[in-house]
Amino acid sequence: MAKTIYKKKVKNGKEYYFYRLRHKNLTTPRDLYALSVKELDEKIKAILTDLDFNITNTKESFEAFFRDWLFDVRFLTLKPSTKERYEGVYRNYIKNSPLSNIKIKDITLSDIQTYYNKLVKSGHSVNCLKMINKLIAPCIRYAYNNSMIIKDFTGAIVLPKETEETKLNKASKVQPFSLDEQRRFVKAIKNHELEMLFITALNSGLRQGELLALTWSDIDFDRHYIDVNKTAKYVANVSSNGREHSKIIIQTPKTIKGNRKVSIPPTLTQQLKIYRFKQLEQKSLLLNLYQDNNLVFCTKFGKYLDSGNIRKRFNKIIDSINDNEKDEYKKISPRKFHDLRHTYATRLFELGEKPKTVQELLGHSDISVTLGTYTHVLESMKIIAASKLNDLYISMQTD
Repeated sequence: MAKTIYKKKVKNGKEYYFYRLRHKNLTTPRDLYALSVKELDEKIKAILTDLDFNITNTKESFEAFFRDWLFDVRFLTLKPSTKERYEGVYRNYIKNSPLSNIKIKDITLSDIQTYYNKLVKSGHSVNCLKMINKLIAPCIRYAYNNSMIIKDFTGAIVLPKETEETKLNKASKVQPFSLDEQRRFVKAIKNHELEMLFITALNSGLRQGELLALTWSDIDFDRHYIDVNKTAKYVANVSSNGREHSKIIIQTPKTIKGNRKVSIPPTLTQQLKIYRFKQLEQKSLLLNLYQDNNLVFCTKFGKYLDSGNIRKRFNKIIDSINDNEKDEYKKISPRKFHDLRHTYATRLFELGEKPKTVQELLGHSDISVTLGTYTHVLESMKIIAASKLNDLYISMQTD
């Protein structure tokens, strides 16, 4: 048997190897026990490592630590809509996940990387992984800064890169109306209660939340522009206990670029003037029943429109167009309200507008977002440009 410096002690009728550990970061000595010399060596080494780095001795799990960090620390500086989104990440990807029961002091790069790789193999998107890491990485850094773990390893985490195929898949989800479909849509919404909401979306490219938050003071009728400075969204209050019922909130745009002045066609300005006059007439008829929020688009009682109701009515319009169309090839495929914004951008590109201008009008934070979103449109523009060049050379030869 190998010699050892450790003494033996009997505890609860069983013999153990024993060591009394002293360290500058311990207020009192700590007694350690193990059945073998090797086990006691490993135990001493692990505890000394924690003590040398002044790691807090805790049995708290990663899930519990993440939950407390998210709801008590990270939430302090977030908008309600972001809180709602992050609560969903916690509920779907952290709570009861393979990481949940690992002690925060024992969490490693390998634990995180293995979990991410598993998510990729099960079909989760690159954007999904980026969103999860957007929370896990700062949580790990917070643990490191508070002496809960020895090393901040977040810089070594490898996230999957977007392939050309995934980029094309993302672009394929953008479904603007063709010019013919747009004409038929505009014809179908004539005298519809939400006609001006749809017309304004098609002629300004504003997001639905920006349109629902729009007030009459945001429209400059003389200089023909809309001042985009806020957005409306139905958001639920969230906590570590879950989420409550949704309610409408008004908040600033997500990015600095979201605050913008969008020039609109004079024809739209004129339509909005007529629409405002009719709204004032309705307001005078309803008297005290009207809740004046100075909203451009609202219910007949002046309240905020419900996005779910808008979606249903939008789909109903598409269905009615298709019901009246005998030619199967001309039927409009399912669309989202957001495709009105894509239609606006597509028309601008077709008219020869530069990507930088489109980016500014749409309020994209970076031009790469614009270029990535409208890849298919820009590709078709290249073909048209080549065709024009070909026509030019032919005309030069015939002169």
